[in-house]
Amino acid sequence: MKYMGKDGFVWFQGVVEDRNDPLQLGRCRVRCLGFHHEDKTLIPTESLPWAYPIQPITSSAMNGIGNAPVGPVEGTWVVGFFRDGLSCQEPVFFGAIGGFSLETSTPGKGFNDPNGKYPKEDFVPEQDTNRLARGITTDTIVQTKTENVEEQEERPTANEAGDNEWKEPDVAYAAEYPFNHVYESESGHIQEFDDTEEAERIHTWHKSGTFEEIHPDGSKVVKVIGDDYELLLGKKFVHVTGNVNVLVDGQSTFYVKGDSDIQVDGNVKQVVEGNVDQEIGGNITTKSEHGDFVVDALNIKMTASAGINIETNQNMVLKGSAGIDLN
Repeated sequence: MKYMGKDGFVWFQGVVEDRNDPLQLGRCRVRCLGFHHEDKTLIPTESLPWAYPIQPITSSAMNGIGNAPVGPVEGTWVVGFFRDGLSCQEPVFFGAIGGFSLETSTPGKGFNDPNGKYPKEDFVPEQDTNRLARGITTDTIVQTKTENVEEQEERPTANEAGDNEWKEPDVAYAAEYPFNHVYESESGHIQEFDDTEEAERIHTWHKSGTFEEIHPDGSKVVKVIGDDYELLLGKKFVHVTGNVNVLVDGQSTFYVKGDSDIQVDGNVKQVVEGNVDQEIGGNITTKSEHGDFVVDALNIKMTASAGINIETNQNMVLKGSAGIDLN
């Protein structure tokens, strides 16, 4: 029986030329050095056998549990073996090999990306290790984020604690090779787990510019390019030990279907540049046990469809500079 382990071990290095596996198992057609000719007129891509990927032990390779066995693109160099030995018809690959991209692909030629996409022109000549993992910021999301930091101008607010001016924090990237662990997808989604000393970060980036990043000091920055929806089907508790500032450039709507309790241990100050309209379906009770109730307005008008009762335990003074009219 000619099977691996019984008739020698035949291994190979080769280039992925097709990853559109009709069975969707993660298989790739690989042109193997020393086994397949470079001339595609002799061995076209569609004649190459499908090579099965070996998955890590962190994936079960069963019922979709674990990571999907996709990742190599056309033009990727891989290493593997033939499980049918010298028959060389049942290839299996278990790793990808990076290097330097010295030239773009040549469609029609073997050991190349048939689609002419990889390696990308912007990465020639350059090593295949992600720029963010090498501490390079030019033409990366670090440059994009730096150029698009949102500056917040000073806003008139009721906050007198000196926190009425703030901006998006500066980019915290300070990675050094080989401590930044980067994953980047084909379209440009990125995840970083940076272990660079004193620059440790966790960063998730969407190609649209939406990102979430935890800075070395534990601060968290979330920026959403678009709308943000949060649906919570249980309780939520928020405890903030510092100040809270919320700036809304548009309209704000706050709707509570049940009761709402607000307790303030300090003072409350409201600054409204326009009108204040309140519609109350029930009673209004205002109680001030240890202070005065002061209303200062240009004109005061009170209308009651029923009666008006005013009661005081002290003297009541009515004073009008132009007189008092009691009808």
